Amino acid sequence: MVTNADITLYNKVYDRDTGTNRYYRTVLKGVNWQDTTAVQPTDKGIVSADVAEIYIPFTAETEKQFRKPKNFVKETEKTGFFTVEAGDLVVRGIVEDELTSAKDEERLKNAYDDVRVIAVVETNDNGSPEMQHWKVTAE
Repeated sequence: MVTNADITLYNKVYDRDTGTNRYYRTVLKGVNWQDTTAVQPTDKGIVSADVAEIYIPFTAETEKQFRKPKNFVKETEKTGFFTVEAGDLVVRGIVEDELTSAKDEERLKNAYDDVRVIAVVETNDNGSPEMQHWKVTAE
């Protein structure tokens, strides 16, 4: 797979004890990021529908281990793991910002150009290890 970007992924997990979301940051190096600009007609006129298609190889460079979403939530110490799930945030590039609240999430969106919310995750695990990847659609 041809890669053209590194990304920072923020896994968002609801913390029942505090009643807020917690964010776990992961850097993934060597992904393919493709922006698509589209418009969609609505009853109020034409609305921009910009999306990013992000292809994350299973072999992307990271210091963490992948867990499926339900297994990620079950981990008591999440800092050594990551997942890819709808609702999580993804930023093109490596950013060091730590998020602790919804206000931080908005600040992140205002500070960087390519901040998206993951809408769809497809697991493509057929073929050779070099071909296996997640296809992420983020809005």
